[in-house]
Amino acid sequence: MHYQNRTGAARFLATSLATTVLAVSLGGCLSSGGGGGGGSTTPAPNPLQVSTQQGDYIGIEEAGMRVYRGIRYGVAERFASPEFPPAHEEAVQLSEAFGSACPQNASPFGEASVDEDCLFLNVYSPEEPGDYPVMVWIHGGAFIYGSGGASYDPRHLVERGVVVVTLNYRLGALGFLPHAALGNTNFGLQDQQLALRWVQENIAAFDGDPDNVTIFGESAGGHSVMSQIASPAAEGLFHKAIVQSGSYNGSQAPLAVAQMLFGNPTIENLDDCADTPDEELLNCLRAQSVEAILAAQPGNIIPATGTDTLPESITAALQSGEFNQVPVLMGSNQDEGSLFTLLALGDNPAGLSSLESYRASVASLLLEDPTLDGEQIADDYLENYMGVPEPLRYITAYSAIGTDWRFNCPNNSQWNLLKDKVPTWGYWFRETTAPLLDGLPALIPMGATHTSEIQFVLNSQESLRERGGTDEHISLANHMAGYWANFARYGQDPAIGPNGTDGAAEAVEWPSLSEAGEILTLVAPDPSAADQADFSTYHSCEYWQSPPRRF
Repeated sequence: MHYQNRTGAARFLATSLATTVLAVSLGGCLSSGGGGGGGSTTPAPNPLQVSTQQGDYIGIEEAGMRVYRGIRYGVAERFASPEFPPAHEEAVQLSEAFGSACPQNASPFGEASVDEDCLFLNVYSPEEPGDYPVMVWIHGGAFIYGSGGASYDPRHLVERGVVVVTLNYRLGALGFLPHAALGNTNFGLQDQQLALRWVQENIAAFDGDPDNVTIFGESAGGHSVMSQIASPAAEGLFHKAIVQSGSYNGSQAPLAVAQMLFGNPTIENLDDCADTPDEELLNCLRAQSVEAILAAQPGNIIPATGTDTLPESITAALQSGEFNQVPVLMGSNQDEGSLFTLLALGDNPAGLSSLESYRASVASLLLEDPTLDGEQIADDYLENYMGVPEPLRYITAYSAIGTDWRFNCPNNSQWNLLKDKVPTWGYWFRETTAPLLDGLPALIPMGATHTSEIQFVLNSQESLRERGGTDEHISLANHMAGYWANFARYGQDPAIGPNGTDGAAEAVEWPSLSEAGEILTLVAPDPSAADQADFSTYHSCEYWQSPPRRF
């Protein structure tokens, strides 16, 4: 596959020449003419006003960026595919306010919302005109929480010459309820694709290059990025991809299985629709309140396969080679599972207080694969922490199982599936002193937990320091933002990748996994290269290739 290295110089030169000609013309008009003050002048155009296919928007200046929050990119009836909104005639003045988040219950990852009119995106551009690479952020939250709003500050990327777009998409049952009666389902993935089509049609107005678009996301956002890589409907909508902690559940589930696991239980929890025939189910679901659907939906959900949006699972697409073949930067965190251990202890404080409760918790964790021998796996992992006092021993072993089984060994497998097919770079985030997510109590050792790398890319130095960041953390953040931005700019050239032609002299060189079999260890203050084998060994990936099974 040919990877074109666009610089956008020709388009930038043409824009600059056009601007110069306009300035000279206006200057001649304003300075010419003999006579007194009876002439009229043409007001200078507003540099913050942009024209899109849906109408004009006027942004604001903030922190050295041109900022456009709360742009409506789509409208959708409940359980229907989204469409572009109708055009508006008057320019819309935007503000510091974000558009409404999609419906969700309150959580540490997002505020409660019942507003289904939620398909908004936000654009952040450098102050100076140019022709910049575009990075589109897809937020995480288990597909039931979060938004593209205030949690993510892109100035670290924008100041490196990138246009950043963040977006909302439908969540939970309203975005991903798997049921044959609803047709294509995966409405949240369709929302993401509509936002990417909006970018293709409109981002040039914000000085973004529609031919150089990188999608990136974390957790459910990273899983979304992988789903878009696997989706034929996303072909041509992006040119590079960054996957942060998103390799879990790559096999996903066929629609019929997902309906049994997620769809039917949700509908059974809605008394009005529990016994409704399939041909009448859509109308019944559309008649329910948002609050009722949120109360009925499961605690987590993933996209289902066998639909037009996602015909095959991520794993099947990577194995066959039938996927959107773009350069990929992918990685995960050393202690992914500790966040979920903390959340589990919040629900059941005694869940890891004894050998019996530990074994029961491991069995519950592994329930999605009933063939696994949970008790044997629990005992095997416990052997690795014999020197740790109880109950911390149980907590540490449980967290390690969640890390290795759910996140990091699947990540290792996806590296192996990708690296021979597309230019691939891998990272291993190991900064164990990273500040914690706001609102999370440090009741157990968290290490380099799930979500902790986000703040080193989508954050400001001021905010990182307010959360306890040190000079060493700032150094790591500068490295990571530089790698991410340079991957967006140069990543289609496998000889350059995330190092970039303008940053390699100062940054640690990031070897390509495709060529060197090495990954980058992200630790403060300076990253370093490591063998992929080190990652695999640390996370017991050989063990998980053939784990103990009951049958």
